[in-house]
Amino acid sequence: QQRYKQLISQYARPSDSAYAVLGCQPSDSDEQVKRCYRQRVQEYHPDKIAAKGLPEEFTRFAQDKFREIQDAWEKIKTDRGIK
Repeated sequence: QQRYKQLISQYARPSDSAYAVLGCQPSDSDEQVKRCYRQRVQEYHPDKIAAKGLPEEFTRFAQDKFREIQDAWEKIKTDRGIK
């Protein structure tokens, strides 16, 4: 995981990495980016993971991933001026 983050920071522009977290491209429309964001939130929402009765480490992973998704969305919203 650490090595992956190093490579991403070295070769990807910061805004591109935010799009990668959401699974979309900078050229996508605002609506498409919102759809990708909502889909990722549903996949990794910690409450949904906890409700499935998965082990604690899955819940911790989901919390970290959820935070990463939220940070990426905030960055993209700011860059694009989405409200």
